[in-house]
Amino acid sequence: MSRLFTRALACGALCLIAAAYACDAGHGFVKDDFGWILASRDWSTLLEAPTGFFRPVVSVSFALNYAVFGLEPLGYGLTNLAMLYACLGALVLLLRALGLASFPATASALLWALNFQGINMAVLWTSGRTALLLTLWGVAAASAFTLRHRVAAALFAALAMGSKEEAFMLPAVLTVWAFIDARQRGGNHRDSARTVARETWLLWMAFAVMLVLRSDSGAFTPASAPPLYRYVFDLATLAGNLSGYADRVGTTPLLALLVFWLAAGMPRPGVDADHRRLVAKGVVWIALGFAPTILLPLRSSLYGVMPGVGMAIIVAALAERVAASVAPRVLARAALVLLVAFAALLPVYRLRNARYVREAELSAVIVAELSRISASSPSGGLVVIRDVRTSRPTAEQAFGPLADRAALLMTDGKLQVWIEPPPVELAGVTPPDLSQAIATLVVEQGVVKRNP
Repeated sequence: MSRLFTRALACGALCLIAAAYACDAGHGFVKDDFGWILASRDWSTLLEAPTGFFRPVVSVSFALNYAVFGLEPLGYGLTNLAMLYACLGALVLLLRALGLASFPATASALLWALNFQGINMAVLWTSGRTALLLTLWGVAAASAFTLRHRVAAALFAALAMGSKEEAFMLPAVLTVWAFIDARQRGGNHRDSARTVARETWLLWMAFAVMLVLRSDSGAFTPASAPPLYRYVFDLATLAGNLSGYADRVGTTPLLALLVFWLAAGMPRPGVDADHRRLVAKGVVWIALGFAPTILLPLRSSLYGVMPGVGMAIIVAALAERVAASVAPRVLARAALVLLVAFAALLPVYRLRNARYVREAELSAVIVAELSRISASSPSGGLVVIRDVRTSRPTAEQAFGPLADRAALLMTDGKLQVWIEPPPVELAGVTPPDLSQAIATLVVEQGVVKRNP
């Protein structure tokens, strides 16, 4: 394909990404957002784990957003969108560093960003930026490592480890990658092991430093974490997570690859040693990327965002073989068919975003009402939210167990908020005296009404 046509397709895909996510970002804060903003306002605690998680890079991002945007959610949402584009650029650079041509590298990275599962949650839920920052710095580390920039790779890996816990698998991933490359170069096992040790020791040094910082931060451990974050060693959990995450990581890119192959006339390209090596690296990235979460009872689409990079490597390698076996005219047609297919699915993207938008908008309405109550009640007091859970969205979905944190953040602690019935996470917590409430809000079918 001509360079102009390739760039036009890439620009079209970038616009499609904006159309899929930009209009739905930044409608309000939900759940963990309030806790992150509240904890990140104090720069002296950034190396601690006030939320229970050691994620200082995430805290810094919230602190910067708060300094620039205050409590306006739109700025936070646009920051998440910018992080998605940064991840996209970093992924293209990684795929190119791995030796892939421009077209399959760009196309596969765009497919990662257009995955129907995980990406919208990472962008539209402000706290979903944990997955974006993990991916950004993890991919940057892999790219620097591939290009033999060892110090940069260790620094980027440390930033990834400071973004989300799954990044502590990066040294293992890149060590296996180094063994794969050493095997291709040949030589005896002892020489290969020495070469790999020289190439990866800085990564493991970064691992040790970040592990020490994490242990001193008061962050959750497998023993102290809440039940949803404790490992469950049973086959049902493993099987359910394996199938669920295989769907999240594989369905969209593999179906897109199938459409591309069909549109290209179903060629029968072979896979050479170099591309088998890339597929192996992608499999390693997926397997070790899921290792920290595969036995958790909590199954989150966010856990598939970073491992999805491994699928992008695999798809790019296979797409390159398809592209090399057809004429440029056929390749251009297949790429255009794929872009048009995703454009036709834009209403589906917006429909899948609706849940996150409704929850954010409900939260924004409740927060605005709390601000009005706070302004008219100088002495403060208790506000009860009667949550009628017959349909989405509900106050429980908007705040989870953090309604008190939302009130602390938005009213400077003047109001205490209690959701009745309480969210499931607060089962067993003694409620306040509801008869002392200065106001009652009723949430039903996403509508907020204030009782006298």
